[in-house]
Order: sequence, then C-alpha cells, then structure tokens
Amino acid sequence: MQLNRFTDLGLRVLLALQYLPENRLSTVESLARQLSVSKNHLVKIVYFMAQSGWIDSFKGRKGGIKLAASSYQLKLGDIVQALELASSETPHLINCRQPPCSMAEFCYLPRLFSEAQQAFYHSLNRYTLSQLKAPADNQAIIKWLEQSE
Repeated sequence: MQLNRFTDLGLRVLLALQYLPENRLSTVESLARQLSVSKNHLVKIVYFMAQSGWIDSFKGRKGGIKLAASSYQLKLGDIVQALELASSETPHLINCRQPPCSMAEFCYLPRLFSEAQQAFYHSLNRYTLSQLKAPADNQAIIKWLEQSE
C-alpha cells in the first residue's frame, strides 16, 4: 500500500511537532523548511489537522502551531485513515470506475482490497503517536532540532 502525499506530509508534521519544547510554537514556514517541502503543500494539511483537533493553532504576530495534548494518544491507523480520506486523491487501493471496468459488477477485488486496507489500519492502531517519538537524548534528534532553529 502506498500512502498519498497528503498523508506522508501530515505524518511528518505530527512527528516534527512532537519534538517542540512545550513552551514553543512552530509555524508552517518553519516546518516547510525543516521538512524540505513547499509551504503551499503544508497549509491545507495543517488546516485539516487544526480542524480535527490534532494541533492547536494560535493567530497573531506571535502565533503558530503546536501538537494538541490529546494528540499523543491518537492511534496511528486512525491518523493515516483520516489523512487518506481527507486527501483529494482517491482513498481506495483500486478504482473500478476510472477508467470504467466492465467486470465491476461481479469482481471481488474491490472488497478484498478494502479488507486488506482495513487490516493495515488495524495493524497501525497498535501504536499511538507518542510511541513514534525517539528519545530526546538521541543525537540525530538533537542535531535536527539545532538545524531547525
């Protein structure tokens, strides 16, 4: 299974925000730099995550974003599924309608792929967002944080 770009970047944003000190905020611009992606790609993703309550967003000159306290307990499969569904790309592994398939009425593939996709999400749900965070004394993390300042 291949995750779409929206999901990939969404996961990167959530992981990056985990490493912010509690009293600091990040910005879309700074995350775009840290993650080496376009700010335009992140704006829609960050908006979706703020609407979903995964991140807290603060407006104004000293505004920014940070991970919502409740997000640490989000299940990874639920995050991935929500991001996949929120994307403008099709969330299905197989699309029998584009281009139209003459076997769609009797084919079992869509159902089988849907079951496999649900098993994938279920497997990921064994982990929470907080379980993906590397220890704070990890030298690679320290170096990454220093470069992002």
